[in-house]
Amino acid sequence: MTESHYSNGLRDQLHPLSALRQELRSVDDWGVFRRGARAAAVNAILYRREGRWCIPFVVRRADLRSHPGQVGLPGGNVRPGEGAWAAAARETEEEIGVPGSALEPLGAGPVVYTAVSNYSVVPFVSSLADPPGAFSADPHELDGVVEVALARLVDEAEWRERPGLPGPQLAVGGVVIWGLTARILAGILPPIAGALA
Repeated sequence: MTESHYSNGLRDQLHPLSALRQELRSVDDWGVFRRGARAAAVNAILYRREGRWCIPFVVRRADLRSHPGQVGLPGGNVRPGEGAWAAAARETEEEIGVPGSALEPLGAGPVVYTAVSNYSVVPFVSSLADPPGAFSADPHELDGVVEVALARLVDEAEWRERPGLPGPQLAVGGVVIWGLTARILAGILPPIAGALA
């Protein structure tokens, strides 16, 4: 084994994203969608901003017919013949302007099913080495993009039960993360926090 091979391997082992990759399901072998459900994929993008790990969330336009005003991770429907990660990367570029080539896929969390809309959703986790100063929200679908520090997302005291919405909720930037997005985060935040927080 050469010295450079050894140092590269050691660097990879010590890098927190390498540790996270070990805690997630493989991008290529993440599982299956629920039978009979509509397939969707979302993307939790990790990046550093001012020394902190952050994740961007999209805010859907209030005038949309489907899920108006809701906050979620970039993502959407998986097209026929399309891989789930490919769908998540495509939707990320369409919604917030980050090309798939700029993302490093790290793995996937557990598939989440929502009976309300009959969606089976696989959440992917990726990293972005060079985030833009501001994400470019698709004006046809989104009212904006909200960056949330990982430290806030993993702080259980920040998640509260509030009247009018079921389950735990996190108020950020004038909007509320709840419902399906909160359920998705419950599956992916523990390994992320274990590796990075």
